[in-house]
Amino acid sequence: MFKRIYIDNYKSLVNFDLRLQNLTLLVGQNGAGKTAVLEVVYALRRLLEGVARVTDRDVFPPSSRTRWQEQAVQVFQVEVELDGDAFQYRLDVEHDRWERRARIILETLSMKEGPLFRFAGGDVQLYRDDHSEGPTFKSDWRESALARVVPVEKNLALTRFLEFMRGVLVCSLNPPVLASEATGEDLILARDGRNFVDWYRHLLQERQHLNPEFIQVLGRVLVGLRGLRLERVGFDTRVLSAGFGDADEAHEYRFHELSDGQRALVVLYAITLLTAGQGMALFIDEPVNYVGLREIQPWLIALSDACGSALPQAVLCSHHPEVIDYLGGDRGVLLWRDGVGPTRVESLADGVEHLNRSSPLRLSQLMARGWER
Repeated sequence: MFKRIYIDNYKSLVNFDLRLQNLTLLVGQNGAGKTAVLEVVYALRRLLEGVARVTDRDVFPPSSRTRWQEQAVQVFQVEVELDGDAFQYRLDVEHDRWERRARIILETLSMKEGPLFRFAGGDVQLYRDDHSEGPTFKSDWRESALARVVPVEKNLALTRFLEFMRGVLVCSLNPPVLASEATGEDLILARDGRNFVDWYRHLLQERQHLNPEFIQVLGRVLVGLRGLRLERVGFDTRVLSAGFGDADEAHEYRFHELSDGQRALVVLYAITLLTAGQGMALFIDEPVNYVGLREIQPWLIALSDACGSALPQAVLCSHHPEVIDYLGGDRGVLLWRDGVGPTRVESLADGVEHLNRSSPLRLSQLMARGWER
């Protein structure tokens, strides 16, 4: 799981240091930097997948630099704990303002005991699991050199970190774009969820034993739901349908025919229940935007129960009062800014501790009045 994320010179995030629990809620006003944190995590995942470069049209473009600074270098660090082992990853991206181009000038991965990888000046130095020096090679300044490392028996620790980062799920769910058809199997859910059916098709192949519980829980949330079915309609094409009703009167609807809220719930419960045991970290932006009031807390309970056991970690960003009241007291992290200055971080509970003793208002009501600090 992520223990710490450090970001410098990215939008409003300057010398920004965020500590995370196995379940964390990021709160704050619009423009405070919550989504920017998820953008960085998503960009790092894509770099380490080897599918993105630091360019104008990809990740960490020049426009992502903090506007009021002249500093040319952006710094990103993550500390990750996997099975008791602590990993530290660092990426420095340098921007040339005149040529409007970016390049990676430093990329490192280490453990407490010593280094695992270092890229600087176009040269890569690999280290073995015992931290002794291994092979060297040249790499492109625009892409992650770490992503190019081929797994071998002597760099298992490095490979474990890469597999974790490549499995991080970053989602800002947009139910209106969710379709019913799957033309293949996707290993990772797209950021807006648009490939959910392809992802669900993959999960059914890999996680079939978890599907009955998933359908059972969904049946309690979506009244009348009997099950989900992937029907073959072409050589490689499958269509997801949801069956409602009982034996006497049953109806079937294609996934895109469900309401936005129903589709959102299917995706949220799939993320929570069908990823169990995969060691996956979840970062979800405004998860309950389309969800009905009485359906929010049951999902939060399911998520809370899973985090730290079947599901290693979840980080949520939300303005919703139900989410704030349920998680904010002991899981809330407040991001705030003075005007257009840098983003600051503090515990939400610490910010309102003096008010909680005397005020009958809920945490969300305190925030609605601007009293969170």
